[in-house]
Parts: sequence; C-alpha cells; structure tokens
Amino acid sequence: MSIFGKTIIHMVSYFLGIDSADTQVTVAEGECLKAFAQGKQNLVEIGVYEGATTRLLADQLDNEAKLYAVDPFIPGRLGICWGRIVAKLEINKSPHARQVNLIEKYSHEALVDIPNAPDFIFIDGDHSLEGIMRDWADLAGLVSSGGIIALHDTRIPNHNPNVANLGSYQYFESYIRHDNRYDLIH
Repeated sequence: MSIFGKTIIHMVSYFLGIDSADTQVTVAEGECLKAFAQGKQNLVEIGVYEGATTRLLADQLDNEAKLYAVDPFIPGRLGICWGRIVAKLEINKSPHARQVNLIEKYSHEALVDIPNAPDFIFIDGDHSLEGIMRDWADLAGLVSSGGIIALHDTRIPNHNPNVANLGSYQYFESYIRHDNRYDLIH
C-alpha cells in the first residue's frame, strides 16, 4: 500500500476514534518529558507532527505557563497537511489548550515568536545533520539558566537501530554531548 493510502486510512481511523495521533516518542520518553516540563513557564517544542507530544506537554502547564509549538506543517499531495488538523484537535483536548501558541513556521523562522528565555525546549524537528545543527545553534543559547533542553533521537533504542543514521544522533554524539555549557541528564 502506498504512503498516501496509509495516510488516508490513518486519518479516517483517527477521526473515528480508532487510532490515536501518531508519535515517535515512546511512553518512557513521554514520562521523562512530563517530569521535566512540570512547573516550567515558557516551553518550546520544535516539531509538532500530529500533536501527541504537544498535548502531553500542554497537560503539564500550570495556569500561567505558555507552550510555543513550532512546525511548518507542510501540505501533502492534496494541498492538505493532515498532521496539522490532527495536531489542532489534539491540542484542543488539553485543558490548557488556550495556553498553546501554535507557530506554523520552520524553527529558524519562528525565533522571533519564541520568548527570550524559555525554561524548557524539546527539539524533535528536522533530524538531518543540517537541521539539528541549526536548531542547536539557534536555540541552545536561548534557554534560561537552570532550564532544560530535551532532544529526541539522540540515543539508539533497541527497537530502532536506524536512529544511528540520523543527524540528530550524529550531532549529539560529536558536539552536543561535549558542549560544556550544559549538564547531561539521562
């Protein structure tokens, strides 16, 4: 079956309540994100996809906190970005939906829309080497003192050894891991 056919089946299943929003964040990773996001006031997520992690982060917000969720939501063959539709529906399921600012831009274009000192940044956008290099250069210096930068696909899980081929993993191993501005938390 083509990717187009799989997308249509997933969308219909999602709208019927059979499927959940797709995510590549594991349950354990989600629990880790929840723990580190709690109590934070200015959160940034790079890479929304279908909004499953956006909703998870939104659910951790207190009444004064803001979440800036960044994704360009590139339209597919029919000129529609199904992920954008699902993401908006997922965000609206959160009791803190009004505190989520969905920024429909590439991360480097969204910098003007992100607050000066976010205290939590989750980078899960462009996994190419160029993409993670740019995101790290643009965002690492923005995080507030004592803030958290969480990165996805920087370790090789047993269920997916192909992560080793991703720029996010390669750049983490060659540069981010050795960036002495930050303490590494596993």
